[in-house]
Amino acid sequence: MTIKERFDRFTSQIRPTNEHIKEANRQTDYMVEQLKNRVSADDRFTLEKVLKAGSNAKFTSLRRTEDNIFDVDIAAYYSGEDATKEQLDKLLKFTSDQIRNIYPTKQDEDIKPLKSAVRVKFRSGIKLNVDVAPIIRDDSLGLPNGGWIPRKDGWRLTSVTCHNDFISQRIALSKQISGPVKFNRLVRMVKWWNNQQGDLTQPSIFCDLVTAAAFEEYGVTDEWQTSLRQVFSFLRKHQFLEPIIFDDFYNVNRVVLPADQVVIMDSVNPNNNIAKTWTEKTRLSYLERVQEAYDAMMDAKSCEFDGDEDAAVDAWCQVFGDEFRTLSEPI
Repeated sequence: MTIKERFDRFTSQIRPTNEHIKEANRQTDYMVEQLKNRVSADDRFTLEKVLKAGSNAKFTSLRRTEDNIFDVDIAAYYSGEDATKEQLDKLLKFTSDQIRNIYPTKQDEDIKPLKSAVRVKFRSGIKLNVDVAPIIRDDSLGLPNGGWIPRKDGWRLTSVTCHNDFISQRIALSKQISGPVKFNRLVRMVKWWNNQQGDLTQPSIFCDLVTAAAFEEYGVTDEWQTSLRQVFSFLRKHQFLEPIIFDDFYNVNRVVLPADQVVIMDSVNPNNNIAKTWTEKTRLSYLERVQEAYDAMMDAKSCEFDGDEDAAVDAWCQVFGDEFRTLSEPI
C-alpha cells in the first residue's frame, strides 16, 4: 500500500464507525427530545432545552479504544430562581430523576450523578456513555445559548452552539480545497497524537484551538502528510510564546490578556485561558514532543521520496503509535 492509501484508511479507522455514530445519535436524539421543558416540583427552575455538545457534536470524536472512551456530551440548560451554581447538587439530582423516568428499567448504577454531570450508561450494542451536564443560562456573552457549565477547574461561561460553529465554519473553509483533508478530520488526527503524550496529554479543546491557529496560518493541502507537517511546523515556530486568540465571537482588541505563562484563549469566552495551568516546564516539555513528531514526519517524507514505504510507515508509527500500521492495513 502507498502512504496515501494508508492515510486514507487510518483516518477512516480512527473515526467512530457509521454504525456507532448512528446509534449514538439515536440514543441522544431520544434523550434530548424527552428532557425538554421539564419543571421542578416547586416551579423554582426549568430545564428549558438540551443541546448536543462536545467532540461528537463537532464531528471530531475518536473511535472507542482502551485509551479513547467514546462518550457523548449533552448540555441541559436551566433557568429559574434555583438555577444557580450553589444549587448544582439539586440540578444534578433533578436531571438524574428525569433520566430515570425516561429509562425506568435501567439499573441504578447505569444512571449516576457525577460532580458536574449525570452519566448514563448504555451497556448493550455500542456501550455508549452519555454525560448530561447542567448549564445555568446566562446571556451576558451576547451569544446564542450562553450559560455557565461546571468543569473540573470551576464554572465556565460558554456557548455550546458557538463552540460547535467554530469547528463547522472551518470545516466549510477546508472543503474549498480538493482532497481528503477536512478541518475536523485534521483535528481528529492531532487529538490521536495528543492522546499518546501521557501526562502531557491536553484536553480536546486545546487540539481544536491549536489546529485552528495552524489552519489560519497555512490552511490545508490536498494530502494528509503535508497538512499534518504544517500543523507541527506552526507549533515549532510559534513555541507558545504569543497568545493564540480568535475573533469569531468577540473583539480581540478589547480582550485583557492574562499574565499566564502560556495563553490560548477560549474561542467563545474571552476570560478563559485554557492553558492557564501551564508552566515553563510544561511548555518546553510539550514542545519537545512536538519536535519529536515533526522530526519523524520529516523522516517519513524522506523515506517516501526514496520510495521506501516500509520505512515511512515506521516513521509515522513514531507519531501515531503502532496503531498507524495496524489500522491502515487492508482488511
